Amino acid sequence: MISSKRRASVACRVDSAFEYVADWRNIKDFMPMLLNVEPTSLVQCGPGASFDVTIVLGRLEMKTSLDVTEFIKNSKVTLKTTKGIRLRDAWEFKDIGDNVLITFNFDFPSGFTVRQDQKEALEKELEDAASRSMELLKWVLESSCDKNDAY
Repeated sequence: MISSKRRASVACRVDSAFEYVADWRNIKDFMPMLLNVEPTSLVQCGPGASFDVTIVLGRLEMKTSLDVTEFIKNSKVTLKTTKGIRLRDAWEFKDIGDNVLITFNFDFPSGFTVRQDQKEALEKELEDAASRSMELLKWVLESSCDKNDAY
């Protein structure tokens, strides 16, 4: 299994950060490995929400389905695949005074049969993607939170 954990302190209110991440229409803005996100359920936010997505790894585009499996308002959103390439993303939010601490956990249960050098390249690409996602999310949130939104 390939796992990655990233943390960032973001100058934004916890509720603003949570709402932004929980809104599926924003996900491509901070997760560059996702090309396409389409809701497949009537519920589009929170428990019961499902999405078809296209994930890019290297030069490969893979289709999969994601379900919201955990949704705790202003605290945690977890997405897990139900078919296609398997992965799990969890975003956690903690109010730390003037900022919000955001933790991104990414699990990719590698079921591919690949050479060691290919596995290392995949691990590096996923680590880089997790870092870019956190950097982008921090930039987007801090750019969009106006001064009245901060504590």
